[in-house]
Amino acid sequence: MAKICKSCGNYYKGSYCEKCGYGKPENRSKVLEKYKKATPKKPVRFMTGEEKAAVKLTPKASANEKRVDPNARRNLLLAVVVVTVGVIVFVLISRGLLFSNKKEDVINQYYTALENNDFDKFIDTMPSEIKDVYKNERKELDLSGEDYMRRFKEPLKEVYGDGLTVSATLGREEQLDKEKDSAVFDLTAYKEHYGSAPSVSEVYIVYVEVKYSGSLKTETVQYQCYIAKTGWKWKIFNMEYDPGIVTPEESIQA
Repeated sequence: MAKICKSCGNYYKGSYCEKCGYGKPENRSKVLEKYKKATPKKPVRFMTGEEKAAVKLTPKASANEKRVDPNARRNLLLAVVVVTVGVIVFVLISRGLLFSNKKEDVINQYYTALENNDFDKFIDTMPSEIKDVYKNERKELDLSGEDYMRRFKEPLKEVYGDGLTVSATLGREEQLDKEKDSAVFDLTAYKEHYGSAPSVSEVYIVYVEVKYSGSLKTETVQYQCYIAKTGWKWKIFNMEYDPGIVTPEESIQA
């Protein structure tokens, strides 16, 4: 009985079409490709078995199923690592275990920088508003950092002479109370003078004995250092000279 070829419409009697080869095992791949091109968008329910085989149907993802980003896991791990490292660094800094910033260190840095004419380390002990005043003054005078510090110490040189050395000894300290000394924490006078003020969490008065020694004389003077914690750093806000506490002068040169 003659058959109609599904591929070319020719009549054939054997197991395959002699005209186009439809049904021949070795030609099956060509026929499948033809079906793929002819029925790419045909609904599955209307496809024949051969058409379904031709388009190699695979189960489609559910409409509600989200596509998985191959980089999502890596990005998530990176985010977790960054957050974890950030928390660890914050804790170490806040506890003074990393980039240690103690009251004693800042005050000693102030006087060491003063002795060594180190402008950058000197102003680094101060809050940004006071630091800017020194920077602007140095810029106006067109001086290097060392020259500015030499000029800054000229009054000391006149009193103590050449070869001036400076050493500080920290004494007792007093922590100010937020309620009793609210004006200090509010920094009202500071704001009026500089236009702005940082937020402070702790304020101390540290009594510092400073020994000046030069070619003319040696003298130990006491200062009241007002030092406050801004963020996680300690900064010197004021250094008040106490004229009532001075050791007897040692004459070095008549």
